[in-house]
Amino acid sequence: MSLNLTKQRLASAEARIDKFIDQNILIWATELILLPGQTNIAASISPKASTGLSLEKTGFMKIDLVWNFKGPEGQPLDFYLEYGTKPHIIRPKGKDAGGADMLHWKGPSGGFVIGKDHFAKMVRHPGTQPKGLIQGIKDERMPNLKERIISEVNNFMELDKIE
Repeated sequence: MSLNLTKQRLASAEARIDKFIDQNILIWATELILLPGQTNIAASISPKASTGLSLEKTGFMKIDLVWNFKGPEGQPLDFYLEYGTKPHIIRPKGKDAGGADMLHWKGPSGGFVIGKDHFAKMVRHPGTQPKGLIQGIKDERMPNLKERIISEVNNFMELDKIE
């Protein structure tokens, strides 16, 4: 067999491997990154927050983990939880803007009694510490995806030899 023919066969094998990875990467990433990540977020934040986690195909053999969790008025809760917030003041919208003139919540807050109604004209929110959930999921689980790709490609090439 000539050197040129060997090079063509190797190039063909590389193209088949790349196509195989591209066709399957979302399936593997769903099993190894998305589903465990949703479980983590459901346990640490809420089940509703976990439904905003998804995978996005960003290019040939490329995926990204995306979190799109919005509040009732479109607030980017995912961003606030991932990167944190600075201390800020929360005020009611007012009835003229379709809201209320007082803030209201139930439950614990500082030294307040759990389950009790709380009212205020303003709240000095201390800010939110960044959780880095998405980056943590990526850092923890991407190596598993790389190992899976290697294993699947090795199996694919073994099958390719048989045929």
